[in-house]
Amino acid sequence: MTLSKLARLANVSVSVVSKAFAGKEGVSEAMREHVFAVAKEHGCFEQFYHVPYDKPVIAVIIPEAISVYYIHYIEILKKSMEAHGYTMLLSISNFDPEMAEELVRYYTEHSNVNGIVFFGDIPNIKKQNGIAVVTVNDNAMGNIGTTVIYDLTSGLIEAIRQLKALGHRRIAYVGEPLTPLKLTVMTDIMKSEDMDIFPELMICSLHRFEEAGRDGASRLLALQSVPTAIFGSYGYITRGIISELESRGISIPNDISVISMDNDPSQIHPHLSVSHIPSGTEKVCDRIMYALQKQITEKTFNADAIYVESDFYLGNTVSVAKL
Repeated sequence: MTLSKLARLANVSVSVVSKAFAGKEGVSEAMREHVFAVAKEHGCFEQFYHVPYDKPVIAVIIPEAISVYYIHYIEILKKSMEAHGYTMLLSISNFDPEMAEELVRYYTEHSNVNGIVFFGDIPNIKKQNGIAVVTVNDNAMGNIGTTVIYDLTSGLIEAIRQLKALGHRRIAYVGEPLTPLKLTVMTDIMKSEDMDIFPELMICSLHRFEEAGRDGASRLLALQSVPTAIFGSYGYITRGIISELESRGISIPNDISVISMDNDPSQIHPHLSVSHIPSGTEKVCDRIMYALQKQITEKTFNADAIYVESDFYLGNTVSVAKL
């Protein structure tokens, strides 16, 4: 198809067709839509429509969309990106490394995005000039772009020291296969605080979310010597832990203290003010936007890292250890 042939089909001049597709003035909106309709009817719209999108486009890749943790990030990022005049595209990797690599390859090699925000361990990709890359909660600094790391360490240190001061010695953990790093950080801190680590108290459930919490708590209560405090690796697991303990008639915190390693969902329990390490979502999103803007506006794509320190919130689910 040529412009002149399309002009004849639309019964307009070549100049009108050219201006319509170039987005130039001198063509009414009604005429532009007429030309586009004829082009689409004859299957040549994509051939001539090359008007560039007028906003920076950022692709955000998350592992899943069933967790409030990631949805909270998306909600905040979307508002922030819109406020900065960006457009957000959303993709889900399903914790599949091959799918993640394919998504990153598509966005870096076959699309016109201005930036990528990737949650997790980003696949090895070539440095792409002109594309901003921000990885979030990566285990280590990536080889391109900026890695924003939410450092659980400072909040966990405060939480563990609080438990230690209250006489807790048998401290448990309930997690699942996708949260091994949290257990590693926790046990490293306990070692540095000269606290004993009991392997039987470190539970990795094969389930997820609340079911993992109930499973973990049930396994801990079956032990001959139960823990005095339990960490849930995230809010839904903590909710399951509390649910199982309460169903067994166990008082929180009088019998067992409970701490969550994040506060998503925001209301872990309807009545208890659950002690937790805040997720820091707002602070992390602020750093993500800072890194994106810096790369996009300054055209600097060197690898670096930004650390966001965590805090500890002491609610009413922690008390003196019951020995």
